Amino acid sequence: MVNPGDQKDSKRERLKYVTKKCPHCYEYLALHAKVCTACQKKVGDVDKLGFAEDPVDWGRYLVALIAIVVFIVFAWWGFFLE
Repeated sequence: MVNPGDQKDSKRERLKYVTKKCPHCYEYLALHAKVCTACQKKVGDVDKLGFAEDPVDWGRYLVALIAIVVFIVFAWWGFFLE
């Protein structure tokens, strides 16, 4: 269970940073930066350690889900269809 006071402390910890580090190339970035200037990868908000959070790439999850479904259909067609 999350204590509401912890969320306020987390917000304060984020506000104490003036820069953030790219999680891919460790380049220092401005807090408002959404793309790293060195490696051109998307970055999120600063975490409690001063690194930028790595945003979720939903397209990769979608491709993986489609591949799993195709594999299941192929296995059903190849082994269970008479």
